[in-house]
Amino acid sequence: MGLFGKSKKEREKEYMNKLDVPSCLKENFELIIDDAFTIMGIGTVATGNILIGMCREGENACIYKANGDILESRITTVDVHTKERKANGCGYKTEHVGLGLRGISKEQLEKGDKVIVKNANMYGM
Repeated sequence: MGLFGKSKKEREKEYMNKLDVPSCLKENFELIIDDAFTIMGIGTVATGNILIGMCREGENACIYKANGDILESRITTVDVHTKERKANGCGYKTEHVGLGLRGISKEQLEKGDKVIVKNANMYGM
């Protein structure tokens, strides 16, 4: 413990333990979109809270629309909206993230659409 409380490394370790990363690795990734917009140089970004699992940059994702359509995309960026840990190109369950999606326009996305990545048991610790 440092002079001003816990060090940044200690806080980050606590945060990662709270996320329960091993259980995230055993589940498929699922996020419900709450907003979509375009950022110059990145493209279409979908934001939302991760319900289960984890995702990484470069993974193939499917967007399940309310009308039954399925759009295929690739995750180009994962922007985690927390300062509790270093950015590592991943998003874990309970975190609020922005996902850069290749080949999708913001007009194709609506609030309530689901982003799913079938990656259960693909990664190890």
